Amino acid sequence: MLDRKLKRRLNGLFRLVIMLAICIITVYLFPKAGSFQYEYHKGMQWRYETLNAPFDFPIYKTEDELQNEREKIMEKQSPIFFLNPETAPQHIQRFQSALHQFSQEATPAALQKVLDKIQTIYQAGIVQLPEQYNADKIHQLKIVENNIGRKVDFNRVYTLKKAYSTLSEQIKQAGLPKSVQDRILSLNLNNFLQPNLEFDEGKTTLELFNQLQHISLTEGMVQQGDVIISQSETVTPEKIKILNSLKNEYQLKLGTTETYMKTIGGQVILVLASLLIFSIFFYYSKKRIFYNNREFIFLYGLFQATILLGSLGYYQNINIFAVPVLFFIIIVNILIGGRSALYLLLSTTLLLAYYAPNSYMFAFMQIAAGIVSIFSLIHLQRRGQLILSIFFIFITYSLVYTAFLLAQEGEIRTTHLLEFLWLFVNCLLLTLTYPVIYIFERIFGYTSEITLIELSNPNHPALRNLTKKAPGTFQHSLMVANLAEEAIYRIGGNPLLTRTGALYHDIGKTYDPIFFIENQTGGINPHNQCDYDISAQHIINHVTKGVELAKKYNLPEAIINFIRTHHGKSKVKYFYNSFKNQYPDREIDESLFTYDGPDPVSRECSVVMMADAVEAASRTLADKTEENITKLVDNIIDNQVQEGRFANADITFKDIGIVKKVFIEMLTSIYHSRIAYPKLEKKEDNQH
Repeated sequence: MLDRKLKRRLNGLFRLVIMLAICIITVYLFPKAGSFQYEYHKGMQWRYETLNAPFDFPIYKTEDELQNEREKIMEKQSPIFFLNPETAPQHIQRFQSALHQFSQEATPAALQKVLDKIQTIYQAGIVQLPEQYNADKIHQLKIVENNIGRKVDFNRVYTLKKAYSTLSEQIKQAGLPKSVQDRILSLNLNNFLQPNLEFDEGKTTLELFNQLQHISLTEGMVQQGDVIISQSETVTPEKIKILNSLKNEYQLKLGTTETYMKTIGGQVILVLASLLIFSIFFYYSKKRIFYNNREFIFLYGLFQATILLGSLGYYQNINIFAVPVLFFIIIVNILIGGRSALYLLLSTTLLLAYYAPNSYMFAFMQIAAGIVSIFSLIHLQRRGQLILSIFFIFITYSLVYTAFLLAQEGEIRTTHLLEFLWLFVNCLLLTLTYPVIYIFERIFGYTSEITLIELSNPNHPALRNLTKKAPGTFQHSLMVANLAEEAIYRIGGNPLLTRTGALYHDIGKTYDPIFFIENQTGGINPHNQCDYDISAQHIINHVTKGVELAKKYNLPEAIINFIRTHHGKSKVKYFYNSFKNQYPDREIDESLFTYDGPDPVSRECSVVMMADAVEAASRTLADKTEENITKLVDNIIDNQVQEGRFANADITFKDIGIVKKVFIEMLTSIYHSRIAYPKLEKKEDNQH
């Protein structure tokens, strides 16, 4: 008793620690700036009271305005070049030497004019612009000479092309003989014209950075007490600029230690409230999940994972629409059920909205799309079903977002189309849930309906082995599966899980199939050669062997539970009673005649236990009338109830009554007497 109380307290402490850890992590991930209490959109009426400025604050320029200013500065930016003093003398000297060969054919004055022109060009400066600059858009450039900078109009310096054409023109106009002109031009003037103004990328970038840094972020001031916007006034772009400025200043002023601690306190309360809602849902409607450590870790871990996923968009500057926050909701829906997924959706959306710029729109979109995903994936049995569901999610997202755009802004602009693209990316990422489901199945032991469909295929190696070695048992399992599936469908449960579990419940009989009556042929019964306790052990061992075989085939725990529990802790009554009758004075070791159990806990396993016992017994009826079948079903199931086989199971007496009725209907239908058709009498033809 003490151990049980201690274990309960430790489990309670374990759950409390997990919830506190989730609270701490979530609060840590929350933005620490205070939230502005007003929500507003362009074109809407101001639905609050008249707002007066609570303090003096500047009006901040919009990002578009700042970007326009940056672009203007970049357009007007003068590139910086430094003068290389060695370039001009070197190339002028070479050009002078080249002209000397024509001194016998041309006058010194004419040659000097050409030499003076190249000197003039170099004095003005020859420049070669980097690729990022367009000569048509540059008006000035800055030249640094001896660490002194001066601005020069761009049209006063020479590009290589302009220098070449200017020097060529001078050669033609200097009064040189035509033959001399041609020979000078053939010297390839470009060899003597090289840029002496070299681009200084470092200084240019630094100056541009300094200019951008000095852009004023504000324009004008709002004085304390000034009316910012009146009640019912339309929210214009100008008003939005002022309201955004107030919001920025308001959040900046919340940076004090006292305010910071209040913000933390408020966030702790919000997270605890959301966790409390989540926990209350499970405590009152899914207690089995709440008290199961494995499932508790799974659900609360996905709660935290969903919050982490939402915070990723905020801290990585990813558009919130592109974050697949329904990812883990879909996984919970497929592995546990729609109700659990709905609890997770509602609880996490309350917190995730904290990250969204338009929290109401975000919450509305997520809840609407989440509900669509839950109802469209109630029974996931095909891959195409998931793709169709994600398509419906995208349609829901798009419709809700469009509705909000029309309601809040009255139009859909081209810039909004990008948001639809982010929603598409979101839905594209949701397709990754399919492979991730398999990982969670392996880690936490869940079984999706896709896996159940694969397992219920008769070509599965375990079932093929059963068919080959114990065909009678396989036929029995098929009958049990049919009975149990219909019964669980009527009382509520998982029909596919029930059917699959029923197909595998007797796979342990493949080891010694001849010891089970349904596999005996030709009147051979090995039990005739065994003592009753040995025979009982052969029968009991099929459960243990079945569990071993299931693990060998990597069957999920959900299916192994059917094998373990389909006899519970009942006795092998035929051999037990026979032993008692033969040895009335001997003390009986009842453990030799009792299955190890445990008794079933779920309604699915309970129904398979009933179906297994009823189907096996129905084969022994000599006269399979409805009355006899009814008696048989009532006696067997009532006896199981009296023995306490379903004491721990999630099943009611009403459910058991419905199960009986289903079994009677189906067995009567299966064993109904054939109608005795009258024989066709042969008539003789009387011919007259």
